[in-house]
Parts: sequence; C-alpha cells; structure tokens
Amino acid sequence: MADVGPASLDSKHSEKDKQEKLREEAQYEKERGNSFVKQEKWSEAIVCYSRAIELVKDDAIYYANRGLCYLKKDSLHQAEKDCTEALKLDPTYVKALQRRATARERLGSLRAASSDLNEVLKLEPHNAAAKRQLEAIKTRMGTKGAKSKSSPSSTPTIEVQPITKTAQPKVVELETTEPTPLEKWRDGVGENITVIKPVKKPPHLRSKRALKHITIQEIPFGCNKPKSVTKIDLDSLAQGDSNNNSDSAKPNLSPKGDGDKIDIPVEKMIAPVNSVQFMNEWKYLKNSPEARSHYLSIIDPSAIPSIFANALESDVLSQVLHTLHEHREQLARAARYLHALTRVKRFSALAMFLSDADKEVVNKLLVHCKTKEGLPDDEIDELKKKFEL
Repeated sequence: MADVGPASLDSKHSEKDKQEKLREEAQYEKERGNSFVKQEKWSEAIVCYSRAIELVKDDAIYYANRGLCYLKKDSLHQAEKDCTEALKLDPTYVKALQRRATARERLGSLRAASSDLNEVLKLEPHNAAAKRQLEAIKTRMGTKGAKSKSSPSSTPTIEVQPITKTAQPKVVELETTEPTPLEKWRDGVGENITVIKPVKKPPHLRSKRALKHITIQEIPFGCNKPKSVTKIDLDSLAQGDSNNNSDSAKPNLSPKGDGDKIDIPVEKMIAPVNSVQFMNEWKYLKNSPEARSHYLSIIDPSAIPSIFANALESDVLSQVLHTLHEHREQLARAARYLHALTRVKRFSALAMFLSDADKEVVNKLLVHCKTKEGLPDDEIDELKKKFEL
C-alpha cells in the first residue's frame, strides 16, 4: 500500500496549482485569439488557439474556435477535424455541430452535413439558421437528378414544361442614406488626409515582393503634417557629412539596422505609462543593452505592474531579467525590480516558462541582492518561490 502523508498531499497540491496556471495561460491565449477573430486576422487567431490547445487539451471551445478560423480560411478538412475533436469532448456543442455542417456542406458531404444539422435541431428546435441551412441542403440533394431506386432499369421520362412568358423583374431603386459621422471619419471626409484601407486578397493574388520599410513619424493630434523642424532635420541628415555641423546637434531619425548600436542620453528618455510605449522603446533599443539598462533605470519599479497590466510576454520577461543581471551595479536596486515583476498579472503562468538560463540569471541576481543590497533571507526565499527556483 502506498504511503499517503504530507509529502503526497503537497505533491497533489502543487499539481493542482500547475493545472490552474496552465488553464490561466490557455484562457489568456484564447482571449487573444478572440480579439484577432474580431479583426478577421484568422492566421494570428489560429496561432493563439493552438497555444491554448497545447496547454489544455480537454477544452472543446479552443478546438471549435480554431475550427471557425480554418473555415474562414477555406481549410475545410482542418475545420471539420477540429469541430470533430470539439464534439468528442462535448457532443452537445451546437456551434461545433453547425461549423462542421458548414465545412461538410462545402466539401460536398451533404448527407453528413444534414445529419449534423438534424442533431442541432434536436438540441435547439428553434434554431432558425440551422433550419435554413438544412432546407438549402435538402434542395441541393433533391436537384441532383437522382435515379429511381425501385426501377433502376426503367427508361427515364422527361417532363416538358410549357414555355411561359416570364415577367420582367421590377427594378427597385435603393434609397441613398447620409453617411454617419463615424463613416465620415473612417473615410476621412472633410480632412486633408489620405485614408489607408486594408486590401484583402486571396493568397494566390498577393504580391511576392519583399515588404518596404516605411519610417513612421508621430504627429500631434489635430495636425495634418509633421512639424517643419522634423523636415529640416531629415534634410540635413540626407546631406550626410558634407556640412561641418556637429552630429550631436542633430537627432538621428533614420531607421536603425539590425547591427546599429543606439546611444540615447538618459535625460532624453521618457518613462513609459503603458506596455505599448514600453515595447516600442524596448524594441528600438534591442541592439544596445546599455541603453536598455538606462531605460529601466528611469522606470519606477512600483509602476511596473500597472505599465504591463496583463501584457507581459515571456520573451520580454527574459530580456528584462538578463538586462538587470548584466547591469545590476548601475541599477543599484535590482531587488525592487524583481519584486515588481512578480506583482504583474499572469506572472505565475510566465514563471513556468522560464528557461534554465533565465533561472540561473535570477539566482545570480538574488545573490547580488543579498550581498550588495542587504536583502533579508525571508524576501530571498519569497522571490525564489515566486520565480519557481
């Protein structure tokens, strides 16, 4: 008989915590996928739902949602497969039945599609959409010119319908309505701007040429063009070193290549107030670890949870930890940053995906915090527990 004691109880408890963290992370990926679906970004949504399925394999919603995205991309076999997986987990999932019926109808499996829709009507007798789709499928099945099963050798008879003069269809003129203020704003009516709208093309018609890099400049609200100072600076940069002006007098506004090192004075850096601002600057400083450390130094650690909210990603967490370790002497308060990171939403789920190298960096940071910053042992133990060391 196996021992059942405190150790086994702790093991069960930790396993339960692990499953809760996995479900929390999967739910986050599902919500990201839902937001992509609203934007009709089907491929991005599929990636999110696939991550959710990797984390939690027994949730029918993740499969059904991914099936919807495959349906929108005309990947009909994959859509049918995902809906079938969802129905294995929940046979009464009406949306999965309807989506599979749509996939099967478009694949030509009309009997299988009608079977799914009949099942939907058993569960929801007043489902109008299912009734319409089933009637349409029955019409298609009835107009396929099926032969009589009772007398297959009989000669088919052709019924000749009398020719009748059909009435000309009545042309109805559509009423034109005044566009709403929102529609005017979307189309740029009354503004001296060019509205760029997305172009939706099937994959075989899309260009194979490489994308062109375009420098984006921020424009103050209410202005139609950048300030003239920016234009002068850009012109002076285009002239190169032909002028004898000092380089320090002109900000470098040209886009940086992958190998360029960026040097920005600390006094010109601005602390972010949200994750979007942080990520824009963080990516811009990717080739300069020292500049990244300066950027972290202007951020009050107590503001980190509100800056990231629930938008902190595992790769960014890893980069921040490595930057803290490499420049711990300059920051002089690494412990406050570590505490602040643990208070970010979803941190417990992110801690599960830390690599061995990340955990080694955290261990070294904790040694530094203890020896150089005098962090008490109880706080060290607390941080170790939260980083799952």
